[in-house]
Amino acid sequence: MTMFLRLAPGAPMRAKTFVCIASGPSLTAHDCELVRASGLPTIAVNNSWQLAPWCDHLYAGDLAWWDANSTNLPEGPKRWTCTRQASAKYGLNLHQKYGGYNSGLRAIELAFDLGAERVLLLGYDCNVEAGTHWHGDHQDTKNPDASRCREWMKQHARLPQRSQVVNCSRATSLECYALGLLEKELQKVVDTCDSRG
Repeated sequence: MTMFLRLAPGAPMRAKTFVCIASGPSLTAHDCELVRASGLPTIAVNNSWQLAPWCDHLYAGDLAWWDANSTNLPEGPKRWTCTRQASAKYGLNLHQKYGGYNSGLRAIELAFDLGAERVLLLGYDCNVEAGTHWHGDHQDTKNPDASRCREWMKQHARLPQRSQVVNCSRATSLECYALGLLEKELQKVVDTCDSRG
């Protein structure tokens, strides 16, 4: 198994690479552990905090998700939403974005707003061929279907920073971003930081 060097705590994040972890069926605990070991800033989307409770940020756009989950969340991550009602009701950080969205897309936008120059994606499957989520169906909020996945792909295709995103999801239909292998992309971050001293 490939091992990755953790970037030194407090050191400048020269590569400015963030990782966004969504909840597609291809997401694995092993991939999340590789991300944790890398030390890169991480945003978990909706229930994916359960595989990445150490994440720096937790993003969920929908008020219904916060209504169903607000009492069961870890204390560490900063909590974000783009929904004013959810922000006011639960004291969340408000990420001010407008227009059609999905929480996975908004998490990527948040990464760039927080200073990312490059974003790696996990669990961004944008299909339901292997199920709806790695954790199964939501019981209290909407679940994706093929039609919603097609709409999500159109929304992602409008992101201005598409060329700065690498989709490392193990099985994905979201091809408006470059595709990559997580291990190789994490190694690139280490190599870049090493080469810059």
